[in-house]
Amino acid sequence: MAEQELTKEGLTQKEVDPKLYYDYEGRFIKQKLERERMQLLPRVVKPAMFAKGGWALGDPRVFERYSVAPLSALTCRFLDLEPGQHTDDQRSIPSQLAYVISGSGESVQDGESHAFTAGDAVLIPPYTRSHFVAGSSGLRVWLPQVRLWHVLGLLRQEQYELQQLPDGTEPIRGSSGKLDGYRVPAGVLGLEADLEVRLGGDAKREQVFRERRSVRQAPGGDTLYDWFLKKLVEENELEQQAPRIIRDGDVAWEKTRHGKLKFYISRWTKVAAQALDLMALEIEPGGSSGEHRHIFEELLLVLEGQGHDMQEGTRQAWSAGDLICIPPMTAHQHFNDGDKPAKLISVWSRQLGHEFLGGIEHIKDSSSWGH
Repeated sequence: MAEQELTKEGLTQKEVDPKLYYDYEGRFIKQKLERERMQLLPRVVKPAMFAKGGWALGDPRVFERYSVAPLSALTCRFLDLEPGQHTDDQRSIPSQLAYVISGSGESVQDGESHAFTAGDAVLIPPYTRSHFVAGSSGLRVWLPQVRLWHVLGLLRQEQYELQQLPDGTEPIRGSSGKLDGYRVPAGVLGLEADLEVRLGGDAKREQVFRERRSVRQAPGGDTLYDWFLKKLVEENELEQQAPRIIRDGDVAWEKTRHGKLKFYISRWTKVAAQALDLMALEIEPGGSSGEHRHIFEELLLVLEGQGHDMQEGTRQAWSAGDLICIPPMTAHQHFNDGDKPAKLISVWSRQLGHEFLGGIEHIKDSSSWGH
């Protein structure tokens, strides 16, 4: 179809590379096929099926969506560290959110250490150099991620150390023998030529963020444009003052129509990592959450218990360690089939969840409401 579009517009193959030409009709057909395939993908995913440390729902690149689960904007991975072990030091433009499943440790951010334990949420602001260090009992962390940054071309991470080279790459060493980076040979991942990845920061990114963060006062004025200037000042103040750890014990449970809920991050929470909202849900033995529906996607991790979901009339069984995927505009309800409380942790994208599409349609009360 790309060739037909080129002919229709009077273009030749020599003038336009077909690989770079957008095939509109073909894209519409592909979107229809994507939606049909999405309906066939599992709503409950077992992370054990995937490589340790890998992306459990496909990596953050947009063209990996609908490859594992029926979600487009959300994915996640898990981090497992032995006692005293640490991750590579790195930095990326997107903010990071981590929920501590078990163990304890520290999040080292721009040289400052922030201690955490099981049940806490760790927040890493945008473009912050960071790494995790496991405590004496080891560490298991859940890392959900929004899949929007690839569209902007801002997904690349800056690496400052490498404990091991990525598969299929070759080391690049300086005159002293120190590891300076690695080379990805042509042919790997479809590369037509060798690609060199150097350790350290990107000079342009560093300059942009250094200048942004140096703004401490906006010029006076009451125009809408002035509001945006003040917004940057507010963002800088929030990054400096907001906590990097949200303690489990500092967040209160609420009894709601949807069940027993605990909001770590909501639309009104002032945090320096605002990509995702984070909520915990607890369901009593034999009980159920409320039934509701929303436009935005939702991703849940089952921390404890076993049960099932009802999603648009289909039954989806789950147990501890599973991921529950809620596609857009899907009525859903969670049921605890065990004799102990079931606990789930949930995330959804702030960008999509509050764009005049964030309201939740409540269909049925939870089993605990009114008792």
